[in-house]
Amino acid sequence: MGTVEQASITLDLVGPDSLRSCGIGCITNPDHPGFEPKNEWLRKRFDEGLRYLLFRDKMGRPLAFLEYVPGEYAWRPVDAAGWLFVHCLWVYPRGQKIGGLGTRLIQACLAQGERASAFGVAALASEGPWMAGARIFERTGFEQIAQADRFALLTHRLRPGPAPRLRSIETNRAQYPGLHIVYSAQCPYLPKSVSDLQDVASELGLELRVTVLDTPELAQRAPSYYGVFSLLWNGELLSDHYVSATRFRNLVRKHQIAG
Repeated sequence: MGTVEQASITLDLVGPDSLRSCGIGCITNPDHPGFEPKNEWLRKRFDEGLRYLLFRDKMGRPLAFLEYVPGEYAWRPVDAAGWLFVHCLWVYPRGQKIGGLGTRLIQACLAQGERASAFGVAALASEGPWMAGARIFERTGFEQIAQADRFALLTHRLRPGPAPRLRSIETNRAQYPGLHIVYSAQCPYLPKSVSDLQDVASELGLELRVTVLDTPELAQRAPSYYGVFSLLWNGELLSDHYVSATRFRNLVRKHQIAG
């Protein structure tokens, strides 16, 4: 797909050749601690077929983006070989003023699925933090096929083939004793977030272990369905998304975590 211009905005299919000119979408400041880790993560993932669709305004500023990957390389605990799998759907506040960009991104992803002869497009949605809700996908013909915790697996089928499924993750948590963060640079906000929590843990005299997921196979065996961030205490999942320093202190107090 080339660049499509509509009412002074452009839609780009971002890959290895256009990453430098288009940027990573959700963070535009190159000095942000997550900017380069996300760039490095993307450069590795492009070889696995990851692409993202990016709306920009006439000044080149990002308005909205959708990141997707062949399902066998999904960074979530799913089995989705033969499908395209949506990692992220994000619309900036200035993009929300235009209206309809999220829906148009999903439709463009479905068109990519058609061109790739995929079984369809799948997505994990949640009404909680850091993920798009189910409604925006349902408006474009997606149907929920599974539910676990706060996460819904939705699909838009394009042709016959085996359906995706959520993996069982309960036994994965026992691999992480003590106070533990498991994360990936798939979300560029996480490296700084993890660093902040490490600072708090050090202040409180706690040993906080950190495991970085660096392959999709490891992410598919993550201890939470968000996949790319988990905070655990002796195998118990305390949070499946980033928590603030204040929230982290409260969790330490609530669970009586000591060094």
